[in-house]
Formats: sequence, C-alpha cells, structure tokens
Amino acid sequence: MIANKEEKNGRASMSLEKTKPTDYMRTVTDYPVGGVNFYDVNSLFAQPAWNQVAAELAVDIQQLFTKNGEITHIVGIESRGFVVGAVLASVIGVPFVMLRKKGSKYPGSLLEQTYGTEYSEDTIVLQEGILGHTNRVLIVDDLIATGGSIMAAKKLIERTDAKVVGMACIINIKYLNDQGLSDQTIVTSETIHALGDVIPGPPPTEPLKWSYELEENGNTKEITK
Repeated sequence: MIANKEEKNGRASMSLEKTKPTDYMRTVTDYPVGGVNFYDVNSLFAQPAWNQVAAELAVDIQQLFTKNGEITHIVGIESRGFVVGAVLASVIGVPFVMLRKKGSKYPGSLLEQTYGTEYSEDTIVLQEGILGHTNRVLIVDDLIATGGSIMAAKKLIERTDAKVVGMACIINIKYLNDQGLSDQTIVTSETIHALGDVIPGPPPTEPLKWSYELEENGNTKEITK
C-alpha cells in the first residue's frame, strides 16, 4: 500500500492506494498463443513488492470474511496457487491444502476433476479425507481467466461436502471470465477489464522493476529502481 500526501481544504492528509501487481511484473503479448497477454507472476514473486501485495490481499480477505471461523482452510491450485495460498494461509492463520495435477504421487484414494483451459484439458486431484462437511474453504490461485481451473476446484471440494465460501487471486482477467463466475465471491488484488488495460513490458531482456518503502520524518514514500 502506497501512502500519498494530499491537500484538502488547506490541510495535508494521507490517502492509501493499493499496490498494483502488474506494475511489478512482466506482461508478455501473444503468449502462449496470439491475442493473449501472459502475466508473469514469477517476476512479481521475485520482488519485495510481492510481500506487500500478499499482505493487502490478506487484509481484504479478512475484511470480507469477518465471522469467526468463516474460513477454516485455504486451498491452492498447482502450482502458482501454492505460493499465493500458502502465504495467505500463514498470514490469516488457517491450514493450507494443495490441489495437485493428475499424476502426482499421493498415497490412498484420490478425488479427480477434469476441466478445459484456454489451451488444453487438465485434471486436478485431492486426497480423500483431507476436507469434510465441517470445513469452509477459500480457493486460491495466481490469476483467474476463464475460471475453468478454479470452478473445477470448487466442484472437487464440494464433493467432500465442504463448503466453498469464496475465491481469491492476484489478478482477475474479467473480460475472459465465463458466465459461471458471475455469482462467485472473488477477492483480487487487481482486476483487468480489457486486453489493453495493461501496457506490455518490460520485455524479458530488460531488468525488472524493484521497489521498497522508505520512512523519512514520519512520512512513507516508495522508492522504485
């Protein structure tokens, strides 16, 4: 969260602006197919700004789900959903569960759910006995596009009789969302409404942008390099 100084009625005041994840990640055009922007969240994870993005997202989740015990577990989707979900679970203070891709070496019986993506078909699995009817789950992934994987995760979790209370992600690519997502509760760090909302770059050959906060005389400012 960036602190900005504003003048109102002749008085100085501070306004808080949420950190925008796409300001700290590479955006690659026409990848992996033409007409698609690839939002490289790995380039965000590699920067200090990721800690701030995660903290702000955790606060938004806690503000929305304020009842005691309303979230009992956070479930992350392989693989980048593991990074986001594990961090959020640690900050919020709830257990973390992994949904893995088919072929993962798990002991015991597995539940499976197949779904279509923008590019192919995939299957996710969950160990039986990990979740049950007393659990209230928040599903987490790095981003939501059409929603195929996260809706498949919802169906898979509900087969355990657990309740899915909502979904969370770093980026929600709203213009790609399937209609089935319209009635879901989604907490996101940034919503992209059109392909041109984010200016592509920096290209992979350029250094990434780094930032940190500096306190001077009681004021906080963001330094970008």
